[in-house]
Amino acid sequence: MTEIRHLSRAASIELALGVGGIVFRHLFKGDMELVRRNGPKEASFRRLALHPELPMSAASLWRAVAIFELSTRVPLITQSKHLGVTHVHAVLGLPARDQEQLLGTAERERWTPAALRARAAGRRGGHGGRRPKLEILRVLDGLRRLAAVPVETFGDRAAVATLSAEDIDVALVALRELDERLVELRALLHEASG
Repeated sequence: MTEIRHLSRAASIELALGVGGIVFRHLFKGDMELVRRNGPKEASFRRLALHPELPMSAASLWRAVAIFELSTRVPLITQSKHLGVTHVHAVLGLPARDQEQLLGTAERERWTPAALRARAAGRRGGHGGRRPKLEILRVLDGLRRLAAVPVETFGDRAAVATLSAEDIDVALVALRELDERLVELRALLHEASG
């Protein structure tokens, strides 16, 4: 079990560092100051996350870049036998000194991610974090992703011909319900925009 846990931890760290490194080099041209200045609100993260072949949210992309950036300052992240992505995520947003100190202690004392989060929260003061995203905004994000799917996917007659009668019935019901909801949403959005 321990070996599997270590392998899983290493794979998740490697994935975060790999994705973060690619995005850092391509989106930020290797400019660490640009990463710090633009932060998670960088519109490029949202645009990249909308790509239909990329299975990551804008927040996941940002976290990967933040973990990559932190690993350049705290080499312990790549050398650790204990720390995982959830440990590193717990200290994001803290001052650099606190990040290094908390991660070092978590490694030495083998803290769980929950224990590290609790100690990091104590350093943050206040409630920390941001308000949860409104459900309507999550739905709109999903619709934008759907709109980014290549048109050919929806017009693939050969693929549709392979569907069972039950699959077709389920799809037609779902599309009818979606049509109704989109009409309601469009009306609300027009009303709200004045």
